[in-house]
Amino acid sequence: MRVVMTGGGGFIGAHLLARMVGAGLDITLVGSTTGKSRYTASLVHAGTVRFLRCADTFDDEDILRPALADADAFVLLGYTMPTALAASRRLSEEFTRNVAPLIRLLRAAEEQPRHVVFASSVSIYGRPRTVPVHETEAPCPETPYAIAKLAAEETVQLLCEAAGSTASILRFATVYGPGETVPRAVPNFIQAALAGQPPVVSGDGSDEHDYVHVCDVVEATLQALRMRADGTYNIGTGVGTSTVDLCRLVLRLAGSDLAPAFRPADVARGPIRTVCATERAAKELGFSARRDLHDGISEEIGWFRSEADMAPYGALATA
Repeated sequence: MRVVMTGGGGFIGAHLLARMVGAGLDITLVGSTTGKSRYTASLVHAGTVRFLRCADTFDDEDILRPALADADAFVLLGYTMPTALAASRRLSEEFTRNVAPLIRLLRAAEEQPRHVVFASSVSIYGRPRTVPVHETEAPCPETPYAIAKLAAEETVQLLCEAAGSTASILRFATVYGPGETVPRAVPNFIQAALAGQPPVVSGDGSDEHDYVHVCDVVEATLQALRMRADGTYNIGTGVGTSTVDLCRLVLRLAGSDLAPAFRPADVARGPIRTVCATERAAKELGFSARRDLHDGISEEIGWFRSEADMAPYGALATA
């Protein structure tokens, strides 16, 4: 199988790339750089994975078309973080940096049917009315990121239908695991605990999320790719964990006797509970998450301890 991939040098992408190379897939990465992953860069340097350097806007179709012409599938994990802070400008950047390039990339490859796997997010549900949340629940995104992810989902579905292609829309729950460095709850809590500082929890810590290990996310993505699954799937564990319980678990596994510190939430609101219903992924993809949160957090703590250049702790966890 010939696969064109975006985001192959990111947190999830590097893990997925390792599995795809091991499975013998023919892979071409496209984008302006190979990303932050040293592993991804080494594969490109060795010639194991091809790399087509192009603008992340994908506005040069003359460069893209030859690389896309014989692709059997696209795996779209790429994401460019907006820089603006104001909601209106951030939303505009989300569409400029992420949705519009997606349209251009798919347009450059619209001559023949193929399969598309798109990495979306459970954030598109906003505050789910039911727990666990099913794929049939009406989306209600509350952030620029979630709005753009929903728009990208609909873009993929529309363009794939027009081209006679199939599409797997994978709505990832909160992904964690070795290699995660973005300032989110799990890495923030771990870095604080290892630095001998109390991890900071926003609000009372009662928000509940579905934490899924990156290796499980990779397995779900490979299943969607292998089966050319045509549909929308929640990719999670079906188990919710509150932010404060997550923090206490990290402290215990890191061997710390500190307690969580709390700060007022930025916005007064009730707790959010986002836990995935996973029956559709189990039935149609044959996927079920296997990594236990206890073991997964222990593994990520070990990864941080092994990193001599661990980034200094500073960001507050907002889960």
